[in-house]
Amino acid sequence: MREKDIAATCIPVQYDDEAWESAFFFHVAGPESKQDRRILKRDKITPTILMTELMTHANASVVLMRFEIQTIINDPLVFEILFVPGEVSLHYECLKFLAQQNRMRYFFADSGFRVLQEQEQDMSSAQHQNFEALARQAFAHDSVIRMTGRYNAQAALSEVVAHYQIRTETQDTGDKSTH
Repeated sequence: MREKDIAATCIPVQYDDEAWESAFFFHVAGPESKQDRRILKRDKITPTILMTELMTHANASVVLMRFEIQTIINDPLVFEILFVPGEVSLHYECLKFLAQQNRMRYFFADSGFRVLQEQEQDMSSAQHQNFEALARQAFAHDSVIRMTGRYNAQAALSEVVAHYQIRTETQDTGDKSTH
């Protein structure tokens, strides 16, 4: 993601005197994203697909959030955020907020961090249940690992990052097989 000058994060925010909630911020800055920025700036809403997955490793749980921002047909902007809720309390807190808040907010910014588009989507009870289950399952998995003394979030993240490196190396050589 650094090579293409795009990045994503999720942090707790508080608007006015409202309750704290998690919001997603997407930095869309590289030359490859010029058309995406133009579309984000022009449109009020861009369809956004969020997929989540809990990866339970021998050393820790890692939560993957994958976003596909449908700016260009058949060529969405793709962002992935990795959470380690057993290691970083802010990650666990973000999942808990997502399990309770009424809306999901997305902010898209350019290279100068100027907001191109801001979106707000109502959240369903199914989405709340999904985030609650992710937090609960990650906590349970990590608790057992901590009792055995094998908890190591860095080792779990390294395993996930190695997968990204394999994917990148495969794409660089032209091999289109999946891993």
